Amino acid sequence: MSQDIILKRKLVTQTWLVQGEIATASKRPEINCVLAFLSEYPNSKAKVCSEHLFGDKIGRQVVAQRLLDMAIRLELAESTYGSYRLTDCGQEALDKEQVMVPEDGCWKICVSNDALLPHKLVSIEAHTEPSASMVGLGKNSNNLIARKDRLVPIPPIIKSIANLQAQPIAGGDEVKVNVIENKGENLQDQDNQFQIEWNITRGSISVKKGKEVIHTRNVEPIDRMKVLNLFFDGEGLLNQWDESTETLSVNFNETTDAERISMKRNVKIARPTISPNSSPVSMAAPQSFEPLTLQNLNISADSDTDAYEWALWRLANSINMYASKDKYESWKEKSQAPFARFELSLPSRDELASSLWFESDKLSQANWQVIAANDWNL
Repeated sequence: MSQDIILKRKLVTQTWLVQGEIATASKRPEINCVLAFLSEYPNSKAKVCSEHLFGDKIGRQVVAQRLLDMAIRLELAESTYGSYRLTDCGQEALDKEQVMVPEDGCWKICVSNDALLPHKLVSIEAHTEPSASMVGLGKNSNNLIARKDRLVPIPPIIKSIANLQAQPIAGGDEVKVNVIENKGENLQDQDNQFQIEWNITRGSISVKKGKEVIHTRNVEPIDRMKVLNLFFDGEGLLNQWDESTETLSVNFNETTDAERISMKRNVKIARPTISPNSSPVSMAAPQSFEPLTLQNLNISADSDTDAYEWALWRLANSINMYASKDKYESWKEKSQAPFARFELSLPSRDELASSLWFESDKLSQANWQVIAANDWNL
């Protein structure tokens, strides 16, 4: 049995409208040229940059100076006594060929505190407020007044993403959260379709929006047997679980006909939980997930008595024609094969026929086929 164990739960999120400055990754070839120059010629002056980029030391120096000043404002370069050099951010921007360009405005930010995420920023997008003409016509004035009343201090989770630079979980360009104002609007009753799935045996975490996978990352897998032991301990089944054979001992009277034949059972784990000391993912507290069904677990009897009753039931269920000596021995062998570790011996055909004769007033078709075959010495 080597099935993946996939834990699922809804991704709990908060969505806020906030005012702030967000830098987004952008292709800026004119800035990249300056960064490439400073990478090759550190501690250069503006006239050297002008000559290198434009072939003109004096005439285009003003343009070169503006580009260098822009790089400084974006914290991609720094200057000492008129000499310019790259910062670490500038080198990173050059390597990625992307420049983080800040923009002040209103932003719709979705965050989550789920321990399985690499960071808290789920999604971010610019929000466009109603135009002045719309408000002037009175179409949205009441809504704006109501929204003003809903402005409240932002929660710690929103404050915590300040200075975060990452790609949002939901995808899109990399962003850096430079500034967030202290008040915002909590967008309640938003349609949250996010779900997080953790394949703990393969070591992958994915986030879905509806049916679409929007984020994946790899983590260290957890040994399947270790996880099963955790789950069965939580369900009070650990004493019934044989790790060496991956078999769950059950009471014969509590099994269905299908389970008695297949020797398999689907076991529901009502509250699968992973503890911090069992997880390769950093977490401050145990993490619980939606109910999980472990499919087709091996099952067997929990005592010699149960094993005998179970094997006898399987034998009776196997009889579908006259029980000749050869067929009976074959059925008998197959019926007791799953219980090899138990002390049991099913009755011979003669013994079974004799015991069934005393129940002749309620003989089944299978019982009759045993008795008749024995009487006729088939």
